Amino acid sequence: MTHTIPRSWLLLVVALASCTGTADGLDPSQPRTDGMVPAGDVFIPQCVPACGTGKTCSVSGQCIAVGTCVQNEDCKSGELCDAKTGTCVPGDQCGAQELKANLVAPSLLVVLDRSCSMKDLVGGKKKFEIAVAALKALTTKYAGKIRFGLTLFPDITGDKCLQDAIPIPVAAATEAKLQQLLTAALNPADPYYPDGPCVTNIDTALVQAATEPSLKDVSRARFVLLITDGKQASCSAGGGDAGSLKVIQQLKPQQVSTFVVGFGSEVDGAQLNLFADAGGMPSGDPVSHYYKAEDQATLDAALAKIVKQAFGCVFKLQSAPPTLDKLYVFFDGKDVAQDKTHASGWDYDAAQNQVTFYGQACKDLSDGKVADLDIVYGCKKPLDPTTCTSGKTCQQLDDCPAGQACVSSCCTKVID
Repeated sequence: MTHTIPRSWLLLVVALASCTGTADGLDPSQPRTDGMVPAGDVFIPQCVPACGTGKTCSVSGQCIAVGTCVQNEDCKSGELCDAKTGTCVPGDQCGAQELKANLVAPSLLVVLDRSCSMKDLVGGKKKFEIAVAALKALTTKYAGKIRFGLTLFPDITGDKCLQDAIPIPVAAATEAKLQQLLTAALNPADPYYPDGPCVTNIDTALVQAATEPSLKDVSRARFVLLITDGKQASCSAGGGDAGSLKVIQQLKPQQVSTFVVGFGSEVDGAQLNLFADAGGMPSGDPVSHYYKAEDQATLDAALAKIVKQAFGCVFKLQSAPPTLDKLYVFFDGKDVAQDKTHASGWDYDAAQNQVTFYGQACKDLSDGKVADLDIVYGCKKPLDPTTCTSGKTCQQLDDCPAGQACVSSCCTKVID
């Protein structure tokens, strides 16, 4: 049976095979003078006199301020003691291995209303012009960082209440194509110009969105963004409001979240609130759970808030960790807890070899509050065999012969 020895204990080891007794030559049956006391086959620090408030006992036997260190053994697994600052930091010199990771671009399908009311003026500009400007700015700013797709409703082919193929499926590098389509749609002669059919088929637009293949790609975060200036009208082929709500509810367990933007005063606020809540991405406003936009500035602001929530929370590791139980994550040198319930913190998906952040941790990343993200594996790097007195290096206890422990990457005998 394998026993793991906590790093917070100081192991008393034999440095030379020819030595007897303890490594420092003292009789283990006699009292020590360095503050270390026996605990089974190891010694633990006990400072005499006891450390006061705000102090802790270092493995060196001296009292130090809480949160500081004297040597590596004062730090938890995954950290090293920085001699310059006297604090525990992620590192890889002779301690943990930092794993390189790449941000995984999320998928975002925009479902844009082009019903006839989108020609109405707001501040002298058509609502459709305002929406196009906002989406062009968004896709320019996040080009290469988000995988965009676009569909518009009502469609321009077939039955006015049904949707055909998605014009721009979600993929990498779609920004230019999306912007070209939207720019062309500002021309009254263009098929996508919002001059008909004059219906608002939110239901079948969402039914169409749910068929987007990228929304089944579990390797990345996936979102639908509904932008509408009205309410379900003149169509019910997809079940009307109930049908729209059903689609959003079905997408959520598949880890596809839906953002809802209501543009202007003609929207059905109560219904959009239901959509926003079901989509799992409400605005945070206690009255308008959907993102409320009334002009260019408020629409730009709403999209900026939405993208922050959609962006920056999934990271693909360049190499898989040797085991699944020794990963550590640090924001600017501070430990972030793993949370397998996905309420906050982070979790690791072995199948995708990805670390995903949730709750406040995701928000901090998205808001740009984290300057340095470190993902660290807790097993130590093997050292040159010449640096180990035993001649055998190790990464974990099982690498060493019976009766030896893995200490500072070297197999060393533990005194009984």
